[in-house]
Amino acid sequence: MTTARAVPAGPYVYIPAPKHSVGTVRGALTKDGRLITLMETESILRDFLNVMGELQAEAARRWGETHSWSAFSRAE
Repeated sequence: MTTARAVPAGPYVYIPAPKHSVGTVRGALTKDGRLITLMETESILRDFLNVMGELQAEAARRWGETHSWSAFSRAE
């Protein structure tokens, strides 16, 4: 099994289940040293974080494009 990477999610840290793990292995959320094992919601949280990561990458790409070119000339 490969080790899953922890993902910050606000004040929590999401630790996904290892890829290709058996169905009994679950991911978890942690906060202040407390561990919450995800039972039914892990796939929903994983999908949500994947989509949010894609949106963040797209926003960063677009932000870079808007700042690298401006329709306004600078006053000199």
